[in-house]
Amino acid sequence: MRKLFTRWLRRRLRPRPYPAEKVLRYLRLYPPLLAQGIVPLSISDDFLTAHVKIRKSLLNYNLNGAIFGGTILSAVDPWYGVLLWQKCLHEGIPLEVWVERLEIQFLRAGRGDMYLTCHITPAVWEEIRGALLTEGKLRYTFPYAVYGGEGAVCAEGTQTLYMRNLRLRPRKKTS
Repeated sequence: MRKLFTRWLRRRLRPRPYPAEKVLRYLRLYPPLLAQGIVPLSISDDFLTAHVKIRKSLLNYNLNGAIFGGTILSAVDPWYGVLLWQKCLHEGIPLEVWVERLEIQFLRAGRGDMYLTCHITPAVWEEIRGALLTEGKLRYTFPYAVYGGEGAVCAEGTQTLYMRNLRLRPRKKTS
């Protein structure tokens, strides 16, 4: 049964451009995010913005009543990569993307629901696109901020992504 489900899932999730609504639906049901109370609220049709909510629940708060720092990092982790991956696939650029570095500074305890907006400006997108089409790979650092329900910044930091155009720089075959 597990093999059958894995085969079905791989066939469904193979790298291809999906509409924003379908990506949102898949990520809302993605078990690691679902278990930690990380809820994607919206993804823009142009894949340049994602709004995310970290819902405080029995599974993600510490003894002080604040949301775990690991949950906050998990909420930040996938979004820039998913947005860029889908944006590139929609433009016909096969992309490999992964988080190289994720740094965070906690400014205050998040005692309720928290919110995150990941936004890529059109100018940044053009810079990334240009580098992927000419050089084939790059590292780019995105700043982010996580807000509490009252609007105060609870955490901020940077995320560095490694991106590679698989057409210009294919993966090396391993023996």
